[in-house]
Amino acid sequence: MKILLPLDIINPPELVMEYLQHLIPLDDREVHLLYVNEAWPAYESVLGSSGHFPEDWRYKLEARAAQQLDLAAERLKGKCLKVSTEIVSGPPAMMIETVARDEHCDITVMCPGKHAVVERVLLGSVSSKVLKHGPGTIVIGRPLEKPLERLSQIVIGVDGSANSIDALRRAVEIFKLNTSAAKILLVHSVDIADPVKYLSPIEFISALEQNLLMEGESILADAKRILSDLQVKNVDVALVEGKPQGQIIKIAESSKADLVIIGAEGKTAIQHFLLGSVSHKVARYAPCAVAVVKRQHTPSEHQ
Repeated sequence: MKILLPLDIINPPELVMEYLQHLIPLDDREVHLLYVNEAWPAYESVLGSSGHFPEDWRYKLEARAAQQLDLAAERLKGKCLKVSTEIVSGPPAMMIETVARDEHCDITVMCPGKHAVVERVLLGSVSSKVLKHGPGTIVIGRPLEKPLERLSQIVIGVDGSANSIDALRRAVEIFKLNTSAAKILLVHSVDIADPVKYLSPIEFISALEQNLLMEGESILADAKRILSDLQVKNVDVALVEGKPQGQIIKIAESSKADLVIIGAEGKTAIQHFLLGSVSHKVARYAPCAVAVVKRQHTPSEHQ
């Protein structure tokens, strides 16, 4: 399994490396460290024609990036199977997605760094684009007030869809939940689409809600059984009512979760949602790291 970790030259690589180690088991994984030198053709042209700019700014930038990558790689030595580094130039999101595909990375970890307000509320334009278009599992980190010592509480959203079940199984593999001491909370939210609520008789809505609650209990029981079959212990369930994104975020906050795991697409009552709705909103507003597991991925071990 291969992990792509884009870095910048602003945030200390030590903090990012420590965060990565406690978020994802690394011992038998490859880590590819990436720095993207954003291309500013017009700006570079102006600097190149200026007689008052004595140093090659692009060279200095890449030299600094290489230094940071080397420091990060040094910290990972002996803690993962293999470490590689790469510097590329171009639009950040597009280059991250391209490298992830070219290197056959299973997981891309986006660490926003210290600009917490912008990244927490807006997710960040680069992280948002990678989340939407990047291959494999996308993990969105969160700036921390103190280092994450280990994963202790994980919330997993399930809805009974094929992608949700696939995400559940992949999560066990990626985060090695079968050997983790973390508490797992499976969450299923029952929500009836607004048009159905407003246009249907109360009796119909009541009957539909009861059926969905019974279905939700079955979905949670099946998900818990799957985890049990995969030797995952310490699992609890929560059946709630309301918009899935809002309920998952609320539960993540109240349980002080370290990580939320969710499939990239799934289903709600009478309607389907794609990335950009539930998964994207959870990734934007959750108070902790979020792993979005996509159905279509190209595992490195199958190459």
